[in-house]
Amino acid sequence: MENVTPTACGVMEGSLPGKCAGLAFPYIPVQSRNAERYSQMDALAAGTLFPGLNLPFFRAVKSRMNCDNTALCELMALGFAINELGLYLDTHQDDQEALALYIDYVKLFKEGRQRYEAAYGPIQQSAVTDAGYTWLNDPWPWDYEGGRK
Repeated sequence: MENVTPTACGVMEGSLPGKCAGLAFPYIPVQSRNAERYSQMDALAAGTLFPGLNLPFFRAVKSRMNCDNTALCELMALGFAINELGLYLDTHQDDQEALALYIDYVKLFKEGRQRYEAAYGPIQQSAVTDAGYTWLNDPWPWDYEGGRK
């Protein structure tokens, strides 16, 4: 077995297995109370609910989301907004406006999901019915164009 001597890294370098690399200084923006929010669809496209967290390098790689099934896109946008607000509320427990918005979005998501699944079938594997599972049946949610097969 070889006796490997660890490589000494310079002052401005950190160690990686087998070599050195430049250090990175992360930028972590602090959200203010009652921070401005994107609409649900804009948030889904931007990758964040909060414009203050939409960092410059994200703007350079923005992609457009092509969504033929509007009902599914709306559910995705609501789900995304719920997750973002949940993360925000982890650090802003006293923001009652954000909490009320979170509760409203959860209610809208549940209602929308029920309507969606009644029209198109289950969207999660956990949606097992007395008749068994149906998530493998065609058409799949993304096979619908404009909400219709």
